[in-house]
Amino acid sequence: MTDDAEFYIGYLPRAPRNIGRFVVRIVAALCAFGAAAAILLVLSQSPFAASTFEYQQYREYTGTIEAWPYPILLSKGHSFLLVAPGKHGFTGNSTNVRLKGALIHREGVEMLEVLPESVVQIAAANGTADATVSLGQVTLSGEIVDSKCYLGVMNPGQGKVHRDCAVRCISGGVPPAFVVYDASGQSRTILLTGAGREVLDYVAKPVQIRGSLLRKGSVYVLQTTLQGIHLTE
Repeated sequence: MTDDAEFYIGYLPRAPRNIGRFVVRIVAALCAFGAAAAILLVLSQSPFAASTFEYQQYREYTGTIEAWPYPILLSKGHSFLLVAPGKHGFTGNSTNVRLKGALIHREGVEMLEVLPESVVQIAAANGTADATVSLGQVTLSGEIVDSKCYLGVMNPGQGKVHRDCAVRCISGGVPPAFVVYDASGQSRTILLTGAGREVLDYVAKPVQIRGSLLRKGSVYVLQTTLQGIHLTE
């Protein structure tokens, strides 16, 4: 041991010069590493989807409600899926209506969260019924979600982190939807019908569904049965 060796003594107000410099360098390096790691983690996250929920911004709409496959308001060339506030689907018997709703939309699919007390039946409306076009039998792979959250109320509105919420929404009457992706990675939201409550067992899981694909205006519908749904993992 040399006479100029340095020792750290905790009760002294300052550490020896060389030890102090070494500790400062280590602390600076750790801070720089932590900041770089944080930036990389942020940059590696997928951006939120371009979805919108105009929360409590209720506007007035008039149109014609069609009940199949789920309540849809046809108004001025638009097809709005209808839901109630909270985790509830829309219920109502009126056909031509005036109502107030908050707009929810994503990737061209539109929905209204309707104030139930605002629905008023009117004599005539400006909605025109859309013809249902059959696109044939298909087999598609994707994920079952609840349409309300996926279209904009929650972000992200899909995946395992959202499974419990999606199950409660669909149980409450929110239309289930099937999200599929094409070869370029572009997603398509398709309403799912015909599988009953058992569809809840497949929410937020990778599945393959075989059924009849239909188009009603701007809305795509996949009509299937429980036997047509299979896990892919």
